[in-house]
Amino acid sequence: MLRHLLAFESRLLLRNGVFWIVLLVFALLGFGSMASDDVSFGGGVGNIMRNAPAVVIVLLGTFSVLAVLLTTIFVAGIALRDFEQRTAELFFATPMRKRDYLLGRFGGGFLASLAIMLATALGLWLGSLMPWLDQARLGPTPWAAYAWGFGVLVIPNLLFLSALLFLLATLTRSMLYSYIGVIGFFVLWTASGFLTQDLDSRWVGALLDPSGTTAIGEHIRYWSSAQYNSQLPELTGLLLGNRALWLAATMLLLFAAFRLFRADREGIVLRRRKAEAVAPAATAAPGLAAAGTTLALPAVTLRENAAARWTQYRHLAAFDLRGALTSAPFLVMLVLGLLMVFTVLKFGSTMFGTELYPVTRRMLSTLEGGMSLFLIIITTFYAGELVWRERSLRVAEATDAYALPDWIPLASKLTALVGLVVAFLLAGALFSAGWQLGHGYTAFEPLLYLKGLALAAIPFVLMAALAVFLQAVSGNKFIGYLLMIVYLVARATMGMLDLDHLLYRYGSATPIPYSDMNQYGHFVGPHLLLRGYWAAFAVALLAVALLFWPRGTSLALRDRLRQARARLRGPVLATLAGSLLLFAALGGWIFYNTNVLNEYVPGDLAKERAAQYEKDYRQYKDLPQPRIASISTEVDIFPEQRRVDLRGRYRLENRTDQPIAELHVAIDPDIEVRSLEFGPHTVVKADQVQGYTIYRLAEPLAPGAAMDFRFELSSRPEGFPLDGGSTAVVYNGTFFNNYAALPQFGYSERRQLQDRNERRKQGLPVLPRMNPIDDAAARRNNYLTTTGDRVDFETVVSTSGDQIALAPGYLQREWEQDGRRYFHYKSEAKLLPFFSWLSADWQVAHDHWNDVAIEVYHHPAHAWNVPRMIDSAKKSLDYYSRNFSPYQFRQFRILEFPGYQQFAQAFAGTIPYSESIGFIADLRDEEDIDYVFYVTAHEAAHQWWAHQVIGADVQGATMLSESLAQYSALMVMEKEYGPARMRRFLKYELDNYLRSRATERGEELPLALNENQQYIHYNKGSVVFYALRDAIGEDKLNSVLAEFLAQWGGKGPPYPTTRDFLDLLYARTDPQYHGFIRDLFERIVFWNHRVETADVRKRDDGKYVVTLKVHAEKVSTDGKGKETQEPIDTLVDIGVFARPPGGKEADEKVLYLQKHRITQADTTLELVVDELPYEAGIDPYNKLIDRDSGDNRKKATVLQ
Repeated sequence: MLRHLLAFESRLLLRNGVFWIVLLVFALLGFGSMASDDVSFGGGVGNIMRNAPAVVIVLLGTFSVLAVLLTTIFVAGIALRDFEQRTAELFFATPMRKRDYLLGRFGGGFLASLAIMLATALGLWLGSLMPWLDQARLGPTPWAAYAWGFGVLVIPNLLFLSALLFLLATLTRSMLYSYIGVIGFFVLWTASGFLTQDLDSRWVGALLDPSGTTAIGEHIRYWSSAQYNSQLPELTGLLLGNRALWLAATMLLLFAAFRLFRADREGIVLRRRKAEAVAPAATAAPGLAAAGTTLALPAVTLRENAAARWTQYRHLAAFDLRGALTSAPFLVMLVLGLLMVFTVLKFGSTMFGTELYPVTRRMLSTLEGGMSLFLIIITTFYAGELVWRERSLRVAEATDAYALPDWIPLASKLTALVGLVVAFLLAGALFSAGWQLGHGYTAFEPLLYLKGLALAAIPFVLMAALAVFLQAVSGNKFIGYLLMIVYLVARATMGMLDLDHLLYRYGSATPIPYSDMNQYGHFVGPHLLLRGYWAAFAVALLAVALLFWPRGTSLALRDRLRQARARLRGPVLATLAGSLLLFAALGGWIFYNTNVLNEYVPGDLAKERAAQYEKDYRQYKDLPQPRIASISTEVDIFPEQRRVDLRGRYRLENRTDQPIAELHVAIDPDIEVRSLEFGPHTVVKADQVQGYTIYRLAEPLAPGAAMDFRFELSSRPEGFPLDGGSTAVVYNGTFFNNYAALPQFGYSERRQLQDRNERRKQGLPVLPRMNPIDDAAARRNNYLTTTGDRVDFETVVSTSGDQIALAPGYLQREWEQDGRRYFHYKSEAKLLPFFSWLSADWQVAHDHWNDVAIEVYHHPAHAWNVPRMIDSAKKSLDYYSRNFSPYQFRQFRILEFPGYQQFAQAFAGTIPYSESIGFIADLRDEEDIDYVFYVTAHEAAHQWWAHQVIGADVQGATMLSESLAQYSALMVMEKEYGPARMRRFLKYELDNYLRSRATERGEELPLALNENQQYIHYNKGSVVFYALRDAIGEDKLNSVLAEFLAQWGGKGPPYPTTRDFLDLLYARTDPQYHGFIRDLFERIVFWNHRVETADVRKRDDGKYVVTLKVHAEKVSTDGKGKETQEPIDTLVDIGVFARPPGGKEADEKVLYLQKHRITQADTTLELVVDELPYEAGIDPYNKLIDRDSGDNRKKATVLQ
């Protein structure tokens, strides 16, 4: 019987058009995800092949997540079919066994879903064979990866989803309840991703994800590109645990479906109506006449005016909305949605595991980001349920006969759908307000909540209109779902294909970032204009949906087209025409702003221009240009107009040994050049696109000669560009630097394309990202700029009367004139030509260290962490001055700027600091990492490592600024918080380094040769210098740094390289450390340490013997991740630790911590300690680069 049922289901599916449409769409999605170099899913970027085994596995895992649609259509649909068609009783009346009936229905849906996933895999494979693909990015077909992906991810995921939805469908007899399973699945899948952002909860996220994709991500988290291209994940650890957990859950769900299935029509009902009292039979019901009497009917007049239609719409919309909001599925989904919000609030906005203050703008961004996927699912599935509800309940013949115009049921269902979105957002807002209150935050901003919720709801209203349109036009609920998924995938893909103009991306709008300093600023106008543009189009879609609105007994395409033609008249036609006219008018105005008043440059054109810049001007890379010796500017900032007027003078000097005949001037094309004044000259070439002009001097500038270069520039917005407008000049919080605003000279290598694959596509040769370290000519320049060395700087900057304007240098004078404030700054020492100007309405906190004035300019509402910044500044200045050299300025300023970017940046004595990374960090938990203290110390360190010593424009230069600033900050931080806290911090640094290796677009290089690779000079640099300090001692390392600073501090060309630093380091340290130093700085080396066992025996004298078995490996890799095993000879910490009962790592006591030389892979050590140990470890503080630092410690086992 089971065989016959499966054959029956197969025949039905093969004759079902929906099955073939879904199969074709999924096959095309698979094909499209692999068949274009511009579309990248699954991690196939940089050095990772597009069809690498790991990429194929990730893609199959992602498609298995999308397979929730397949199981909804086929598994849940088949499970409900007999009940919806009222044929279940016929089956139940036969001698069919329950097992055969359930397995037949389940198996039919499962096999249909599996067939579509096989078609998707076929599409992936065919896509990888396309001849237009870059063959250098493709490897051999990884058949084993396809098999692994199906065996470990696809089939188990289909089984789980099928079991889940089959259980819900057969128990409740309702598709709406089945959607609870869909949403629950996505909530778990999304929440697991947020959990992996915190190192302490990564294992929870890996186990929690029912799809297994998060566990895969954790398993390959630290893989190199070579591993991506050649290996399959091993089914061990958390990956094995995840698969076993959810396979067991699948078996449990199938068992529950079998045991709980009931052969009746209703199934399990979670909420039953109260039974109504029945009137006695002898009593006539109210309103009914007794037999034999004449029935008197009231006079009724059927009204068809606007008031009647409004009443009909209002009552029907209220009915639909009430039915949706009071249903049990809605309440369950609401709980799931709030669980999603909780997960994002708890784990989604941390830095080094430290939370932020729950300011309202953060609550709104959490709601918008955390609930977006959730609301997309709600909108998609509820649209289908609302549109087709009457037909699902088999009452459509009655409701369609109501005396209602067609627009009323459409409008009522759209209203109900929008009401659901608003209800979810309001519930999320209330939950967020409760979160704020629970965290002791009472500065609620109700008006901001209302604005933010309204802005967040608009895109989902537009999506609701699209979902209703697709349901109405498709004529089939499941085809409507499929079309929505196609739209969502296409929208994600369009950006990869550089189809990024907002005029053809439905529902898109310009960004509208919110800042506590600048609020919505100038971004709100363009944003609402785009929303209005798409709202007009949504009205047109709804007009078309009205034409095809399902009403009547036939849903055949021919009948629906005939009905649409009949409806296309009167108000519908006027609405359609009017909305399209408004759509066109708004689109024309938007186009005028984005493409006429501003230039629209899509991503592919930007790459072509970068390539053309290199082709045209790289020939001038080594052409001598004059150096800037001094800069004097007058800067007028008009925040209310977002305008800046600039007047300035450079003093240029020819510091070469040959005359300079040509001046190559680069100015941002968006800046208006009012005048340029310098010696007599002619224009050789003026490139308006690249902003590059070549002038030939009438009289070449002789060696040692100087000339003035005067300029007058202006920057003002014209209309609005596609990104909504610049974040540099805003109403409150202007921040821009001289590279963006002032003229530069010569060819800039920073404008070159960096991605090797993109360079190959553009016909460009392979070039290093930086000059080779042995390039003697490149040492004439520092890596920051090629236009000057150290300069005299003076500026007068003005702003509006209610703001303060700041720039590097000492304040010489401040005055007011014509309602504006003026500030005159001048440097008393020569500075690097790297400056910024800022203007905002700040509150100022004052303090001092010795004779140095410390000032923090901050938003009045962001005073929480200002004392920590001042404390860090004092302790940093003290440590650096004592160990390196005196601080060179008389002021130290920190300036808050809007959180449009998330960084802090060190200018001379002046540190702009984003409101997003420090000012709202919640440091009330003393165990959290105080990254505000750390970031301040890091930026303070740049006053030595960059502003005193700066590297030459060659490989490794950023190690001499960023890595040394990291080390310096770590020392200040360790003095403040101790070594235990440093272990947590270094684990984050190590994690960031290791997981960034696979994303490398070129080649990973050793720290001393890094080419401005941030994951190397920041994250790896922290670990390397901390390990070096641990090996040779803090005093020794600081003395080397002080000597290096004395040699190179404040010097001009030739600038130092990492070779100069390492030569000094080798000369000042014992030869026993040289091999280790070489491994740290000049090679890519990993030490893989773990504890196998840690057994403890108590001796008769009361002491404890710890028998520690450790395993050690040493591995070196090349720049692509190819590994080589090396002999082990490592001096490493061995530690034993005690904790009080219930204590945490912060409470641990060191019982033993000594260095041991490990020379074998497996070593057994016996250690004697005075107290009962809690755990023991090798390299317990994670000072070495270890790819699995979690197994360096092990809890001690007490032997009897």
